[in-house]
Amino acid sequence: MQLHSIRGGNNEDLYNKKYTIGVGISLGNKWFTVENIVELVKWSLLYTKDNVIVYVADSIHAINLEVRNRISSEKASIKADKMGDDILENTKKELLKTLSFEEFKKIKFVKWNQLVDQSYNLKLNFLNEFYENNTLFKDQILSIIKNTIKKEKRKFTEQEIHRFASYLIAETPELLNRVDMDGSPCDAYAYPFNGEFVALIEKIQKGEIYSQIKEQIMDTAPKVFLEVR
Repeated sequence: MQLHSIRGGNNEDLYNKKYTIGVGISLGNKWFTVENIVELVKWSLLYTKDNVIVYVADSIHAINLEVRNRISSEKASIKADKMGDDILENTKKELLKTLSFEEFKKIKFVKWNQLVDQSYNLKLNFLNEFYENNTLFKDQILSIIKNTIKKEKRKFTEQEIHRFASYLIAETPELLNRVDMDGSPCDAYAYPFNGEFVALIEKIQKGEIYSQIKEQIMDTAPKVFLEVR
């Protein structure tokens, strides 16, 4: 694993261990095998300030399962919850094989619902309303979704594409802010790719676009993005 790019921070602060690093797991992304997650966690241990927070976006992955499998939201939620439990448990087992006890103690394992509180829900409500009422923002989010799925053979309806968009909206409060996770603020986000959505988030953090979102959603320093693979 190596660092390919950094947004919102700098190499000096990273190497001086100024950031508590989180490893976010996307269940719909095939890159996130247990082996790759373990290696990403090990890399993060080298540079993190305090803990490494391994967290899985399981409950919002239910959106993907609902659309792709054409199942009810209830069934999708149950399946996503189990997927989150399984990936964290398997990751723990593999890390215990290779890390010392002291190293393993520095790792926190978090599920998405542990991040959801009243503050998050208020931010999500604002973003959903902003998405519905701001045509430019809606079109930009939909464009990101369409660029993501355009290589797939399956065709999705406009309604399904809007449903996919709700996944990105649900991620936004956590990506903009240094969210507290199990008692530790997650300053930086280690992820293998640096795409359109991350670029959009960074522009919002800097106040270059959609200043209303920054004013209403950002209540911490900007989260730092680490592209590592």
